[in-house]
Amino acid sequence: MLVMDDGWFGNRYDDNRALGDWQVNEEKLKGGLKKLVEGVNALGMEFGIWFEPEMISPESRLYQEHPDWAIAIPGRKPGLARNQYVLDISRQEVRDCILEQMFAVLHSANIRYVKWDMNRPLSDLGSAVLEADRQGELYHRYVLGMYEMQERLLAEFPQLLLENCSGGGARFDPGMLYYSPQIWCSDDADAIERLAIQEGTALVYPLSSMGAHVSVCPNHTVGRNTPFETRGFVALAGTFGYELDITRLSEEDKEMVGRQTALYHKFNDLVREGDYYRIASYGDNHLYDCFQVVRKDKKESLVFYVQVLGEPNRHSRILRLQGLDGAAAYHLYEADMQGDAESIVKDTGKAYSGQLLENGGIILERLWGDFRAKLIWLKQE
Repeated sequence: MLVMDDGWFGNRYDDNRALGDWQVNEEKLKGGLKKLVEGVNALGMEFGIWFEPEMISPESRLYQEHPDWAIAIPGRKPGLARNQYVLDISRQEVRDCILEQMFAVLHSANIRYVKWDMNRPLSDLGSAVLEADRQGELYHRYVLGMYEMQERLLAEFPQLLLENCSGGGARFDPGMLYYSPQIWCSDDADAIERLAIQEGTALVYPLSSMGAHVSVCPNHTVGRNTPFETRGFVALAGTFGYELDITRLSEEDKEMVGRQTALYHKFNDLVREGDYYRIASYGDNHLYDCFQVVRKDKKESLVFYVQVLGEPNRHSRILRLQGLDGAAAYHLYEADMQGDAESIVKDTGKAYSGQLLENGGIILERLWGDFRAKLIWLKQE
């Protein structure tokens, strides 16, 4: 699937304007959205699109017509964040207006996915229609309004895949998962930062719900350079995708995209449906991270290992695994990102009982350098 991000609507030539004006900008999209989507579909891909339905820009037609639709303390000028205000979606007329625009766009082409973004917190909480002694209800009414919007969206487009945005983690809740089977964990997509983000999320939510992408380096949040292979393994422990300009990748990384994608297709069901075990936490030991996914019938398992910092004079590390069948024998394979897409795992020639792997562990030879990773596949023979 190809997803078109921000910038396709209204006069959205920078992030100071146009939120709330959800009409296709045909100066940018020559021939319109339908032509673009048909071209993408002809390549054998689905098409998705980005919205930020809860937000409004001061420089927008919608705000000029309805300035009172923005959340603000009555009698005070609201504060801007990210050059935008938040719409008061506790109000029915606001919800109707935004959904009417979204429906028109989604009916105009074969769109199968919506990213429902949310990039700033609620502040200056006040509604132009609530009485003074009921202003405290706004936050609750707002969330109910958002749920209603998503209920109506999916009733109109039942085949739509909806992905919500966590707004930096503050909106990741079971109520939202009722409407969207996945939520974007954070715009902080640096693979090493994501170890802590995804560990914390996985304490409560399944890996299948965690939006996780391979992002560009140097990373835009921390400036870190992480090997493309490591970024792929970390993103594999979520929904997996790419968030970068593929034309700027090195030839080596472009070739690895095919192998990473093949790895995703090989193990997606296991990651999505398996049981999750935390083996070691980088947040605790400050050196490495390790977790494991085991198929329900225990016939196979994936072990994700990320060496964040190299250590002098350490030649190996013992990893004691969990969740296996103690009486069964497991053959060990390693993901091979240097071969071709037809041979993405290589046989180590090693086999151990589940009991040994859980109590004695496997010996992992050290990886040379920082930010290195390994993916081990265990399969009953």
